[in-house]
Amino acid sequence: MSAIAAAAGFQVAVPYPDIGKDLILGRDHEDPELDVQIALQVKSRRVGEFATCGTGFSIALPIDQFKRLRGRRQVPCYLVMVMVPEHPREYIEVAQQALTLHHSAYWLSLENHLLPVQQGQKTVTVTVPRDNLLTIEVLHEFFDRACEEVPAS
Repeated sequence: MSAIAAAAGFQVAVPYPDIGKDLILGRDHEDPELDVQIALQVKSRRVGEFATCGTGFSIALPIDQFKRLRGRRQVPCYLVMVMVPEHPREYIEVAQQALTLHHSAYWLSLENHLLPVQQGQKTVTVTVPRDNLLTIEVLHEFFDRACEEVPAS
């Protein structure tokens, strides 16, 4: 995840203590008064470990974690699902002209998701669409959207 963020030109920070987000991304903006960040909650699994359903992957989130990701936030937060190869040695290929990471990451915004009726549930299952491939361009879109939502001073 940090490699994609770095390629997109973002600085990456790991919040401490745990605030329910794994990474905070930010970058210099042409307007120095804008201090915009986005947050990511990252779930990593080996290929095949995420359950597939229709057009996406389903993942169960503890209710508290779901609450931390849903709704409108001052720092927009996205759920990111990172799939890595089954064997760690397959994760990266190094050559003189290339450093290639294998597999992929997908994202989901829970901003508009309602909290389902809990009735004793300890988790909420969400679906991360296969179409939501996390790319450098997508990270820029997240950041651009966050910049648009910063109130004018």
